[in-house]
Amino acid sequence: MNEARHHVVVVGAGFGGLEFTRALAGAPVRITMIDKRNHHLFQPLLYQVATTALA
Repeated sequence: MNEARHHVVVVGAGFGGLEFTRALAGAPVRITMIDKRNHHLFQPLLYQVATTALA
């Protein structure tokens, strides 16, 4: 029997999209990530400042 893998499309390659994709890394699924840019700009501590984790 043909067991087709599920296809997951992740829209957005920000912190959430990257973490979600990383969580699915071992799952038997095909993953396609779509973003308006062809690169990721990492700004250190942006996430911590935005969530008030640094005070």
